[in-house]
Amino acid sequence: MKKALLITVLASVLVMALGFGMASAQEPVTLVYWSMWNETEGQARVLQAAIASFEAANPNVTIDAVWNGRQNQTLVRTAISGGNQVIDLMDQDADQIAGGLMREGFALPLNDYLAQPAEDHEEPLMDVFLPGTLQMFSLDDQIYQLPYIYNTVQFWYDKRVFEEVGLAVPQTWDELLAACTTLTDAGYAPIAAEGNEPGYAAFYLTELLARTKGPGWLQQAAADPTGEMWRDPAVLDAAQRTRALWDNGCIPPETLGYVWPQGQNTLAFGTAAMELVGSWLPVELQNATDPEFQWGGFSFPAIEGGVGSTTDVYALLLAFMINKDTAHPDEAFAFLRHLMTDAVQQQFTDESLVGVTNKYIQWNPIIADALAAASAATSTYGDVDGVASLYSEYLNTILYPNYVSLWQAAITPEDFVETMATQSAQYWADHPQS
Repeated sequence: MKKALLITVLASVLVMALGFGMASAQEPVTLVYWSMWNETEGQARVLQAAIASFEAANPNVTIDAVWNGRQNQTLVRTAISGGNQVIDLMDQDADQIAGGLMREGFALPLNDYLAQPAEDHEEPLMDVFLPGTLQMFSLDDQIYQLPYIYNTVQFWYDKRVFEEVGLAVPQTWDELLAACTTLTDAGYAPIAAEGNEPGYAAFYLTELLARTKGPGWLQQAAADPTGEMWRDPAVLDAAQRTRALWDNGCIPPETLGYVWPQGQNTLAFGTAAMELVGSWLPVELQNATDPEFQWGGFSFPAIEGGVGSTTDVYALLLAFMINKDTAHPDEAFAFLRHLMTDAVQQQFTDESLVGVTNKYIQWNPIIADALAAASAATSTYGDVDGVASLYSEYLNTILYPNYVSLWQAAITPEDFVETMATQSAQYWADHPQS
């Protein structure tokens, strides 16, 4: 019986190797991989172990890893644009790849590879991914990225605090405001936040408009060359709800002076109750919270009359991209297929406490509620509803500055609407879209 099983396994491995053109690849191959991680980070250590196991199973392949840190895409672009550096594959935030190397035509289409069987499952590799993750950044029905780490944006909180004051998880906007009153009366700062971090503040605008108008609407508004979409009543409503969080005491006034990570530290220290942020928060605060801290996460609440759903998930992915000019696409994808195995993906969440894209993996218990949201997602959308990947200059020069001004009460909700409409029209007049 064991002998028959071994023969079957070996045969399967041979078939998969043939499918990827690996059978004739006995000559030495070196894959150059530039990484967004620093060499000592937990995710890098998992990748180092995965590289070692892949090289052991494929002795003719060597992976030369360069640990560049968060400026990786910029360094990759500079290197390959110069034409004198071979880089076979790289990784980065998926939004950044989509707006950078992928948009500039450097990425290899992966559809045919993804139709091949997974390394440790009989189904096609494309069917191993959690809902919506693989298709988030497709272009003309072609998939150019392989996402491997999954962060959700949710309200993160200490379950003990909610139990102490008798709160259920808010399901609607009105319930969220009511929860703020309950928490304030119990002596807590209801919502932790940062005073001047535009990306974190914009989580609220993104979620408010996603719940009211549905995912994708904010992206369309950002791209509207007339700027008139910013005059939609939903924008004023979102701006007013933003200010209501401050005016109703949900976000305490002292937050205005916080500089990251001062806001999130109030959650760790037990003075604040919750924070709208990515599922990386429990990892960042693991050494600051007390041992009995009980992490919970819940999706941004529904808004009455809105077309969006609480099962629409704000997903921030990290992904790999293969250079279209690589001389070894089969070997490069074989490595990515190895990264999607249950063993490697489980190691990511066990050792680095991060979410992953393989649907078979149980995430670390501290982010179990992120997995629940990801598994039940009916749609997913990227950073600032895709604006970060498609229109990064517009985001940083128009949307972020104006929303931070609203966030800090430097302008009124009405001012925000008018300024966004007029500045957007001027921006697109100066930057015609092709």
